[in-house]
Amino acid sequence: MRKKVELPEVEPVSLRPLWGIRPGVFILAGIALAVIVISFLLFVLPGLLSDSGYIRFETNTVNTAIHTDDGKYIGSSEGSVYRLKSGDYTFVFSIDGEEAGRVDVEVPKRIFFTLFTHKTDTVSFTVENTERIENAVKNTFAEDVVSWSRVIDYDDAYHFPPLFSSFAENAVALGFEDISSLLLYGALHITSEVMYRDYLSALSILEGSSVAYRSPDLDDLNTNLEEIYTSGSFRNLNSANPEIEGMQEEDGFFTYPGYTVEMGKASELSYPAVNESPITVSADSFSIAPRLVTEYEYALFVEENPYWSSENKEQLIADGMVDEGYLSGIALSSSIMSSRPIRNISYYAAEAYCDWLSSISGESYHLPSEAEWYIAALSASDKPYTTSLLHFDFDTTSPSMMMGGLWEMTETPYIPLMRVSDYNEAIALSSVYPYDGIIVKGGSYINTPAEVSIESVGVVDKNSTSQFVGFRVCR
Repeated sequence: MRKKVELPEVEPVSLRPLWGIRPGVFILAGIALAVIVISFLLFVLPGLLSDSGYIRFETNTVNTAIHTDDGKYIGSSEGSVYRLKSGDYTFVFSIDGEEAGRVDVEVPKRIFFTLFTHKTDTVSFTVENTERIENAVKNTFAEDVVSWSRVIDYDDAYHFPPLFSSFAENAVALGFEDISSLLLYGALHITSEVMYRDYLSALSILEGSSVAYRSPDLDDLNTNLEEIYTSGSFRNLNSANPEIEGMQEEDGFFTYPGYTVEMGKASELSYPAVNESPITVSADSFSIAPRLVTEYEYALFVEENPYWSSENKEQLIADGMVDEGYLSGIALSSSIMSSRPIRNISYYAAEAYCDWLSSISGESYHLPSEAEWYIAALSASDKPYTTSLLHFDFDTTSPSMMMGGLWEMTETPYIPLMRVSDYNEAIALSSVYPYDGIIVKGGSYINTPAEVSIESVGVVDKNSTSQFVGFRVCR
């Protein structure tokens, strides 16, 4: 059996009191102090060091912008939380560029628990409708829908904004009485399925509201929209056009009596194929120039109207009349009778030329409508496609260079779905909301008959210029 080892006796260890206070109390006080310090660092100090508060805005409308009265942009009304320096503010609310009102708010300084949680104050504001605000909302929607209609494909990086549904929400919130014509105008610019889905959302918002938005034209267009974005049907020509013949006047212009023709060709009911969808159009008696306006003729106009000279290009650009390409590469001279057609001019410049020609002649000149151009082109359908700017046409039975040469401006606005709605009503709506480009016809010398036909529809902005676009006049 193993012998038991006896350990030596030792004196017990004990902590001595300090200032008469037991050590356990010191430990407890230390833990408490540590808790207090940590709590202060986490829950109080961040608030003491910060000089900001948190705020969100609520309005009855969407896309309502908020600025401070010194012009600093804060954000929009769509529920985001904003961190602002504490203090007194005057917030300015505006919708589509028009001020709707102001609110004085104190953003308080928060002390406690600011590191992990934020007490957010809510600022509510009700936008009340005025004629000024209603016009701004309507015009912004019209301008935006034209701009976005030019994009027909979207991906994860490029999203279509909710134009129709946002407009519908604001129309209901602000109590608009009637948006039927504007909604028709917007629907005429639906060029993609995602845009169509947004439009359907808008209809569901408007349904049951007090806002008048239905019309017979919109109902008819809705039927065609459903076919375009669901069934993809086909449209055929109804009948052959009559034989078109113009009578040449002493000054060379060709005069046509009133005609009704079917413009377009058999096409699929989809966008952009509907640009050439068949439609019946009419034109009263008119006369059209036998050729395009020349450099020499335009030089005479500029000589009497220096506002339109190339030396005044910067002012023309600032006024929104032209772009940087205006008269680029064109050496205008009234002393040299250049027969080359004028190009690198804008629709606004062509309109100004027509006004000037009317003033000096006593006649009323204008750009041809799409229907007028089409009728004249039918009469010249047996002529070959022009593949240069200089073209000598010895056939005087119809206008020259209707196909080829330069694309020719018309006075008709380009509205994507005008061929599957009331064509004339669409044109009338565009005069109320003048944000559309114009239709150009006939192709240019760089195109071929395989690329461009009499049915082809091109489009340019009213202030844009191109070396491949010119014009001829009607009266």
